[in-house]
Amino acid sequence: MSGRKTIKIDAPIMITQDKIAVWMDDGKWAMDFFDWLSKVKLNDKLSGLQHMNSKIKLTFVTAKDCTMFGLKYAGKRKK
Repeated sequence: MSGRKTIKIDAPIMITQDKIAVWMDDGKWAMDFFDWLSKVKLNDKLSGLQHMNSKIKLTFVTAKDCTMFGLKYAGKRKK
């Protein structure tokens, strides 16, 4: 089985000129996001995270885990 293991999602974050990630909401979004990720039991499927301007790039153990995250996250955003 092949497929992508990474996904980029919008996040209130910016990278400064000296490459420091700064959460624009004092980290509230990140705390809520990782609480939700744990609640849907995908936190142990996450193998990496990269900070970007206005986004974070998540890497999952398998492509199936990435797809499952995408479906659950899309459902979460509709609420």
